[in-house]
Amino acid sequence: MISVLTLFSISDFRGHFFQPHILAITHLTVFGWATMMIIGASNQLIPVVADKKLYSDRLPVLSFLLIIIGTCLLVHAFWIFELGAMIFTGAGLILTALILHVTNIILTTRKAATAIAVDYIITAHLWLIITASIGLLLLLNFRFGLLPENHLHYLRIHASVGMAGWFLLLVIGVSSRLVPMFLLSRKEVKKYLTAAYYLINTGLVFLLAEGMIFQTAKGLLLEVALVVGGIACYLVYLVHCYRSAIRKKMDAGMKMTTVAIAAIALPFLLLLATLFWYKENPINIISAYGYAFFAGFITILIMGQTFKTLPFIIWMHLNKPDRIADLQPKDLYEEKLVTIQLYLYLSGFMLFLSGILFKSQWLMYPGSALMTCAALLYAGHVFYMVNKLRK
Repeated sequence: MISVLTLFSISDFRGHFFQPHILAITHLTVFGWATMMIIGASNQLIPVVADKKLYSDRLPVLSFLLIIIGTCLLVHAFWIFELGAMIFTGAGLILTALILHVTNIILTTRKAATAIAVDYIITAHLWLIITASIGLLLLLNFRFGLLPENHLHYLRIHASVGMAGWFLLLVIGVSSRLVPMFLLSRKEVKKYLTAAYYLINTGLVFLLAEGMIFQTAKGLLLEVALVVGGIACYLVYLVHCYRSAIRKKMDAGMKMTTVAIAAIALPFLLLLATLFWYKENPINIISAYGYAFFAGFITILIMGQTFKTLPFIIWMHLNKPDRIADLQPKDLYEEKLVTIQLYLYLSGFMLFLSGILFKSQWLMYPGSALMTCAALLYAGHVFYMVNKLRK
């Protein structure tokens, strides 16, 4: 759906990012794709990370229904730019769903053994609530004019806290357990994870306090430097994991994950370019920055990890106390299809990103078409795996 909407909104990507169709596609990507996938996976993986049973099996169902309805209302309201009851109802339902999910996760991990991975996960969920609350405040401000600064000042805070506070911290927290497990790493240098945790959170707290309380952005360079320093520490941690790995040969899922981690450099290079040309208000670079984060880092990471975690989850369901399944997790998907999907998506992504930077529809159209093909291949492959449960 995101790919199709993007294909029919190419002309919008040549203009300012703050317009109805771009806002609709962005929030569909954030809630309908990334957050929903992460919430679903976290309900399966966080009990493993925390070594505790999920507190409630009913809260995820209720949260899922609320976020589905809320996302549909919010995205439709943005698309037609109707800032009335529909958009506030959608935002309220999404915030309620997120609060329910976060409550369930906190209650699940409250008695877990102290671990940096758990700290990352809990903190990321707290940033998620802050991000959603700022989003609702922005809607109220756009309708009633409650805040003193211009709308784009708070939009920058909303986006930055969501990207670095929710997505980035959660990715680091979960991957700090999964990557060593998949690579069979013999040594983890966790001091780098601890340093990354404090650097990123310090930068985010400064950003939030300066922007929301003091209404300025004078410390932006320091805040970006802290977050980038945290990411650098995380990458050093991953390098140590790989160097001590027993299983250095990567399958398609891990290759895609590696590409995603490498792709994290793109949005931050674009962010630095934005800061360098700040006075010139480089709209195309700002748009490319957000696009590179969600369509690059987050989407490629989710696609790659789908073929690492979903086969294992399905395999666990196929196994019964009295019967062990003949299939292994690696037998539940086609590795060649994952590789084809990676090449299709990566080619399309780079074309589309270049199209945003150079304001060229001739680059955006083939890029969007390639990503749509990759999305269809991905969806079909996932349904193929899930169908194994019915047999």
